[in-house]
Amino acid sequence: MNKPLSGKRIAVTRPVHQSDEICKLLKARGAVIIKFPTVRIVATSNPQPLKEAFSRLESFDRVIFTSVNGVIHSWQYVTPPWPKSVKVAAIGPATASALRDKNVVVDVVPSEYIAEALVSSLGPVNREAILLPRASKTRAALAELLQQGGAEVTCVTAYETHLNQPSDSALATLAHGVDIVTFTSGSTVHGYMKVTSNLNLSATVACIGPITAQVATDEGLNVDIIADTYTSEGLVTAIENYFE
Repeated sequence: MNKPLSGKRIAVTRPVHQSDEICKLLKARGAVIIKFPTVRIVATSNPQPLKEAFSRLESFDRVIFTSVNGVIHSWQYVTPPWPKSVKVAAIGPATASALRDKNVVVDVVPSEYIAEALVSSLGPVNREAILLPRASKTRAALAELLQQGGAEVTCVTAYETHLNQPSDSALATLAHGVDIVTFTSGSTVHGYMKVTSNLNLSATVACIGPITAQVATDEGLNVDIIADTYTSEGLVTAIENYFE
């Protein structure tokens, strides 16, 4: 009996250190994986604001983490234990899990893993001091919505996203043909468009959620698949359902 995605050539554009889960899920369904990371994640080039913010962690009412990368790159400046007076929210289950691994209690994880849903889940934030460690390039929506609710928001860069130039062999593998290209963030879309500009590729486009899908659409891609649950597993399920 054929597996659902048997023989499908699927490009994974996620950074190398974050692609294991989706690659494992796709392989289990018979897919041929083309690892094609279009971005790489590095520590912020100016860590002083991040370091300073965490040095006065107890002056904040809440810290909001919007990615696993935000947790990883912030933690070198966190002195355990996490203060009980400072509440913590996470954008989704993977980020929450990364925080729990650090023995941090996460009190808010929205049912939909986007900024708008996160702010709604927080309830009133008027006069709250909120720390937001985030990527150097990110949507402004979360900070703006918090400020509109009366919060005092401190945004600091925890990490940077840079274009990753795939190897010649990776480009050749992709040029040989691909059935599906997966995108897990707007930055992976931007990176893909830059590094494949000289290739005439045609593939089914699968996005982890509506925000990423909008970026892909804005870049001129026709988005075929959008996951209902904005996780690697949700994306793989959506791809399966599409081909069934």
